[in-house]
Amino acid sequence: MIVDAAKQPLSDRYRIIDILGEGNSGITYVAEDLTESGVIVALKVISLQQTSDWKVLELFEREAKVLAQLQHRGIPRYLNSFHIDTERDCRFYIVQELAKGKSLATWVQQGWRTNEITVRQIAQQILAILIYLQKFDPPIIHRDIKPQNIIRHEDGSLFLVDFGAVRDTYYSTLMRGSTVVGTYGYMAPEQFRGQALPATDLYGLGATLLFLLTHRSPAELPQNGLTLDFRNRIQVSDAFANWLEKLLEPDAKDRFASAQDALTALRQPPTVVQPPSQLSPRTALIAGILGTFAAVWLGNAFKWKVLNAFGMTPRRICDDITVLQNYLQQGGDPNFRIDYSRTFSWRGGRQWPLLFCVSSLTSAELLLKHGANPNSQESGEPILYKATNDINLMKLLLKYGANPNAKLTSQRHKGGINEYPILQAVIQNGQQEFAELLINNGADVNAKSSDEETALDVAARRYEVKIGLMLLEKGAVANRDPDSERIRDWQREINNRKN
Repeated sequence: MIVDAAKQPLSDRYRIIDILGEGNSGITYVAEDLTESGVIVALKVISLQQTSDWKVLELFEREAKVLAQLQHRGIPRYLNSFHIDTERDCRFYIVQELAKGKSLATWVQQGWRTNEITVRQIAQQILAILIYLQKFDPPIIHRDIKPQNIIRHEDGSLFLVDFGAVRDTYYSTLMRGSTVVGTYGYMAPEQFRGQALPATDLYGLGATLLFLLTHRSPAELPQNGLTLDFRNRIQVSDAFANWLEKLLEPDAKDRFASAQDALTALRQPPTVVQPPSQLSPRTALIAGILGTFAAVWLGNAFKWKVLNAFGMTPRRICDDITVLQNYLQQGGDPNFRIDYSRTFSWRGGRQWPLLFCVSSLTSAELLLKHGANPNSQESGEPILYKATNDINLMKLLLKYGANPNAKLTSQRHKGGINEYPILQAVIQNGQQEFAELLINNGADVNAKSSDEETALDVAARRYEVKIGLMLLEKGAVANRDPDSERIRDWQREINNRKN
């Protein structure tokens, strides 16, 4: 251990409590900030006496410089940096906000099991952080994305930590072949050549998601050349497996060019088709007879009402509005549940409501006009949650009667299920416009999750100042820590506005 917790507070301010983690770039401690009423922080330290490679100090200084300019809810805030010289040693420190939760590696180690829906949500949160980093000029590259460096709170919110390997693309281009930084199994092939691109972090994300689905390090999976062979080891939709494969392409040019491209592709609904080759001869014969009967004897008015009873929908129903219009005009059920996990729509596997799969706002409105349920759910995820990426879709769903107090479910670390209002979900993501829309349509600002958190508790924990002030103006109260300094500050600002 570099620091003796029993000694005097560091810099007359920080008292070491415990070790948080140890890596190549130093040791991180849990510490108490004695000047901030006992605020708990993360304190990272390297010792020159225990470091033989000056590159470690260079990386540490770069980490402090980068952290100081980052302001994102998914990255613990940089608070301070300092150094302490003694006769025998010189130690350098970085102080950050402590990310509450446990690493994804710890969650898995302690028995946590996940599914495609949760992994998609994790991917979207990390991609949002990478989009932020890649907007810098030059883009900032983390270079060490892995389960140990992603902290997950029990409410499902994530933090990306340990920027000790961070680099920008300009430096990487000039210094090719310099320092190899990263973790085996999660490193993109170009990292072994000392290169780093925006697509490099996408590989690390893909490898991390694969670990969550298999509970094995990607380095332990079979390979075909440099390509990971994983499809028969995970149970996800073909569309998601294809997306993962693109993240994990060995050649960076074959991956998505940016986090934004990866997120756009992830949000695209899969094409649902029904190739005849997937049907047995007997089933195809029955389908043909039924189709002929429905179209000729009854006329087209009830064609799909009959075929729905046998689990059938037309090809391209999710991404072709003309097909959808004909389907509805011919008696198709707007609440029919299609097989979202296969590439054809015959019954089997996981069944998702049509409203979940359509790819346009016009198609969604067409379904709603014909009676689609705006409160349909799949695996604890209400359709309204899908709209948290599209404000116009959320407005449409609320217009047709979606419940603004709908709840999501997530698995707790120690077992059991946590239910929380969709209002809290958008606050976790810092989506003020969505939060205001939900509240204006009747969302209860003081509704509690199973963990007894209110919307204001979430805003305070995530340090969403504008959302917190908006909630207070609308009568929100905190339940977990109503007298916290942060909430008192917000309340004083509200009072000053009124005066």
